[in-house]
Amino acid sequence: MLIDSTFFNIYSRQIMMKEIGEIGQQKLADASVLVVGCGGLGAPVLSYLTAMGVGHLGFCDNDVVSLSNMNRQLLFTMDDIGRLKAITARERLLGLNPKLEASAYSCIFDEALASQIVPQYDVIVDCLDNFDTRFIINDACIAAKRPFVHAGVGEFYGQMMTVIPGDGPCLRCLFPNIKKDEPRKPFGVIGPTPGVLGTLQALEVAKLLLGMPVSNDGLVIFDGLNVSLEKVHIDPLVSCICRA
Repeated sequence: MLIDSTFFNIYSRQIMMKEIGEIGQQKLADASVLVVGCGGLGAPVLSYLTAMGVGHLGFCDNDVVSLSNMNRQLLFTMDDIGRLKAITARERLLGLNPKLEASAYSCIFDEALASQIVPQYDVIVDCLDNFDTRFIINDACIAAKRPFVHAGVGEFYGQMMTVIPGDGPCLRCLFPNIKKDEPRKPFGVIGPTPGVLGTLQALEVAKLLLGMPVSNDGLVIFDGLNVSLEKVHIDPLVSCICRA
């Protein structure tokens, strides 16, 4: 995606930053990011990546918009109830940036799809709500040597972790003993919580694409009740696949 005069004005507040400039803005325009999950976390991630000028976004979600999404999934409106999230998200994002290359995957993110599409993107973003699929992302990114940014939320709390294969821990280092997910039950979450974590994910993605340092040596924990961020250092497990 080339930056013409119109788009130069759109991104002028970013271009004036010494960390970005015209060269950095072109890096964003040339970059590709895959977001898995278009819900509470995916909505702010996709919105901000589109708004900051990332040239190619892929996004995967096999779900449809429901009433219970409305408190936090701000890509959607009441008129979208029953529509596929990925297709609807594509329409919204193209309205924000018509030059965006938007690839919507309205299907389950399984091992076969992961092995096929993960290598096509520069950075992957985990915006999921279950560990089975998160480990699929984790393993596919390690195999393809692609960085990814994980986040999870519940109620007033959230966590974020950036994984760079070969440099720091991965999700299997963080959760070495977790078992296969049992059937999921709905959990409480207030809308701004995934908004905060999704925004932090988008910021981490931007830094990765710009070649800036990121927080990839542990877990960032957000406490919305006390408005605090805490960083917990995690060492890679010696026997983990991310050390192979």
